[in-house]
Amino acid sequence: MSRLHAFGWTRLATLAAILAVAIYRISPHLPNFTPVGAMFVLGGLYLGRNLAWMAAPFAGLLVSDVVLNMAWDGRPIHPERIVDYAAFALIGLAARWAADRPLGWRIATVVGAPVGFFLISNFGVWAAGGSLPGAPAYPHTVQGLAECYTAALPFFRGTLIGDWLFAGVGMLALEGLRSRESRTAAFA
Repeated sequence: MSRLHAFGWTRLATLAAILAVAIYRISPHLPNFTPVGAMFVLGGLYLGRNLAWMAAPFAGLLVSDVVLNMAWDGRPIHPERIVDYAAFALIGLAARWAADRPLGWRIATVVGAPVGFFLISNFGVWAAGGSLPGAPAYPHTVQGLAECYTAALPFFRGTLIGDWLFAGVGMLALEGLRSRESRTAAFA
């Protein structure tokens, strides 16, 4: 058995999908139509139990962030994005947990990933109280939190569609590939 076959076509295809998202992120695209959450969903669902399920999506995110940030303002990393990174880590953890569960849990992870990111990242904007570059200061009240979420709604659509489309198509393709690998392994 070759090393590639032992590694698995599903894992290789997942890594290729993560690389594709990272490249897509630095190319011209529709506003907020970047399926970064989908990278973490697919990594958690299909890269197995080793650390690759979290390391590969974070590598794609960090490399594309450095490229984008250097082009934007010359700073390779923006520490204020820590809340966003935490949200993506939680998406990856949820997907890893769902990977060994029935299909309904995996679908729920695909559906819930952009919603969770929206809620967590915008809570971080509100909690930062205007200390994030370019972010307005929202009062630390329930009304301020509601204003923050309301102001973020126009950006949510692209995230939702991008994550759902990419993770949904990716999941269909990878489930098919995994099923084929299982059938092939049964005859080997």
